[in-house]
Amino acid sequence: MILRKQLLSGDALVSELWSKAQFHIVWDIRVPRVLMGMLTGAGLAMCGAVMQALVLNPIADPFILGVSSGASAGAALALLTPVAWFGGTGQVTIMAFLGAIAASVLVYTMSLIGSGTRLQAVAVLLSGTAVNAIMTAVTNFLIFLAKSPESIATVYYWQMGSLASAQWQTLFLPMRAVIVGAVIFMLCGTRFNLLMMGDEDAIALGVRVHRFRTLMMLVVALVVASLVSVVGVIGFVGLMIPHLVRMLIGASDNRIVIPVCVLMGALYIIWADAGARGLFESVEVPLGIITAFIGAPFFVSLLLRQRLIGKGGGA
Repeated sequence: MILRKQLLSGDALVSELWSKAQFHIVWDIRVPRVLMGMLTGAGLAMCGAVMQALVLNPIADPFILGVSSGASAGAALALLTPVAWFGGTGQVTIMAFLGAIAASVLVYTMSLIGSGTRLQAVAVLLSGTAVNAIMTAVTNFLIFLAKSPESIATVYYWQMGSLASAQWQTLFLPMRAVIVGAVIFMLCGTRFNLLMMGDEDAIALGVRVHRFRTLMMLVVALVVASLVSVVGVIGFVGLMIPHLVRMLIGASDNRIVIPVCVLMGALYIIWADAGARGLFESVEVPLGIITAFIGAPFFVSLLLRQRLIGKGGGA
């Protein structure tokens, strides 16, 4: 027990080569930040791959479909309102989870309007765009109503996404959520493959499509909410990484794509965060800005590619 406390505080690892100040910078600041970056990249990348399989849309992503914005609205509600929604320090995460669930339900429900039980890629994208706008408006409205300048500044900076708040205390909840989500997604890789064949084929092969899709969306919401509640909104990771993985390994089998996305997503966020800290000497650029600058052109290129493929098919 004593040794465990020493390891967590770092006293047992201080050597003659490092001063206590140097060790504090590495152990209490750098290491949690790197680990949080790995969790963020891994979680968002695998959730992007899963959502693309669930909604049958190659440009699906927790950010584009409004799940991240829903989590952001829930977390902003917990941060900016004086009402104690839930006891304890996890109320931001709980409210973020509820916001992500609300956004997921809205997107799923709106996508099915007029199409029965069959999802259509265009309907999902349009529904996600609308829900994203609604949740962003809710967050901005909460900021408008807030009275404390400090709280407004905190939420405003937090919306841009950053790993600066990573600490050992804030690391364990996202770690559990990402690990549990990764295990579930990897075990369900075959079902994701069947779902990508179409709902009718998946049902014929024994997949309970509606139930499976609902459960997986709940897991996605849990993972995204646990990350957003700590690091804020970081977009386009779940869009870029799955496509890059499929291009690099030349396979669309989710049993392979999901674990590779976990690895590549973790590496991507680590390097993106290094760029955010090293781009300017005197200031740290929010990580969400870096990923947006990289991801937005990638998103546009995907849209143009889909349009060209559609024209070619029509010809």
